[in-house]
Amino acid sequence: MFTGGPGSGKSTIALHFADAALRRGKSVAMLVHSRADDVKSHAKYLGIDIETPLRDGRLLLLRYRSELVHFAAHAVSPVQVVAELDRLVSPHSPARIVLDTFSPFVSGLAPVAPMVTALAAFLEQSGSTSLLTFPEELSAGYDRSLEPLVQSSAAIIRLAAEDGGVRRAELLSLRYPAPVAATARFIIRGGVGIVGEHVLRAERLTLRVP
Repeated sequence: MFTGGPGSGKSTIALHFADAALRRGKSVAMLVHSRADDVKSHAKYLGIDIETPLRDGRLLLLRYRSELVHFAAHAVSPVQVVAELDRLVSPHSPARIVLDTFSPFVSGLAPVAPMVTALAAFLEQSGSTSLLTFPEELSAGYDRSLEPLVQSSAAIIRLAAEDGGVRRAELLSLRYPAPVAATARFIIRGGVGIVGEHVLRAERLTLRVP
């Protein structure tokens, strides 16, 4: 799970995550908030080819507004909303699932807790490796209704934009032994994507586990 404000790099990382599977011939399902044309333009800027996998069916690109929100507005329960997502995604048997962002599931689709529980169960049962983004801070005072997703996440990473086009990725929690560097800085370069060019001094490395 990646959290962070606008411009912090969440969608860029989501596209790299999808591309890593597509390059191996795997299938990917992406549920995005942006328009399809904007996602394609973003991928092109990064040097990522999503047009080919879209044509050959290895990439399923869904948009909340057109594919899910209308149904959700008329659904009787959160389970029905997630069941509709399952109906759209499961036939493609994706190796990876991207929800960029999952915030529409928890804003305006009350009640939140049952929705989050159903979504976490769907991701678990899918057998796919999933990446979720969230545009808000997961601090000590965050909405505990999100716990099913937070607790099932292998890692939670906070992204932030700094001066000079530099982004920071800070590891908040991890199920496994932490890497040597729990904080890393990177830039996003056209035609290349994510480039890690900023080595940190040891005293600046941090690991925060809630």
